[in-house]
Amino acid sequence: MSPLYEMDAADASARASFAAEMTSYHFADIAIATGWASAASFERSPLTIARGGLDNICLLVYAEGGCDLSVEGRSSEVHAGDVCILDMTRQSSLRAPGYRSLSLVLPRALLAPLVVDLDALHGRILKRSTALNAMLARHLGALYDEAPGLASKDAGAAAHGTAALVAAFAGASAQGREMIEQASAGTSLQAARRLIEANVPEPDLGPEFLCQRLGMSRAKLYRLFEPIGGVGAYIQQRRLTRAYHALTDPAQAHLYVGIIAARCGFGSASVFSRAFRQAFGLSPTDLRATHQHLEADNTADDNAFTTMRRNLLGMGARRR
Repeated sequence: MSPLYEMDAADASARASFAAEMTSYHFADIAIATGWASAASFERSPLTIARGGLDNICLLVYAEGGCDLSVEGRSSEVHAGDVCILDMTRQSSLRAPGYRSLSLVLPRALLAPLVVDLDALHGRILKRSTALNAMLARHLGALYDEAPGLASKDAGAAAHGTAALVAAFAGASAQGREMIEQASAGTSLQAARRLIEANVPEPDLGPEFLCQRLGMSRAKLYRLFEPIGGVGAYIQQRRLTRAYHALTDPAQAHLYVGIIAARCGFGSASVFSRAFRQAFGLSPTDLRATHQHLEADNTADDNAFTTMRRNLLGMGARRR
């Protein structure tokens, strides 16, 4: 912690019993950490600032506890669930009881092009009750969970997406608004795709169904799916893919093709068969028969190999 803050506890007894734990990850010039600690005070003094030479912005959210925050003569309380933003080039002090927190440190250069007034961020608190807070806090939690496995290209994308969310709260520049729109579109498309996946069996699954559940207009829904062929085509593709897996699943070999079609959201077996043939080049019945034949051949081959191996081992034993 020493590059960030000078730490201390209230008295000798508190110092003697102090305990803390922290896990952090570093990627794409950002750091994310979570941990807990006993009650302590944190001071970012001019000496600490000069000694560390950090030019970063820190986002801090308490899962438990909170702190009394003092920023350049302004005092405020940060409660569990609030998101607090601190400029590491400026003074601040925090007095926290026992707490559990998550923090993210971003380089100023990443945020500077996206925010109109970056200097106004220092000491800003995004209250837990706001919708943007919930989105940002969930994003930080997901970013921490995924941090150990992030590849370099994914880490850069994650860092820029996080910066866009901060810009949405702080007041975005023109470039920041463009990035926010891109991030928002990506998030909306992912939500729509998850909703489709969860409702493939629903015969009413379609644009109206999705718009009602997602709270968006048809025009926006169509724009989201335009790059991947359209919403109707995507739903059809997911239904056909699920049907394909069902038809080749030995555990579902007893089910009629019509039942599988209905379970995948098709209202008519004939409509399903035509769509399936157009997508995969053979009928559902032919696919099932071909797959079962291949499975039988593979089983026969495995049995023949086992018999041959047993015979060879037996011959070797007799020779010895």
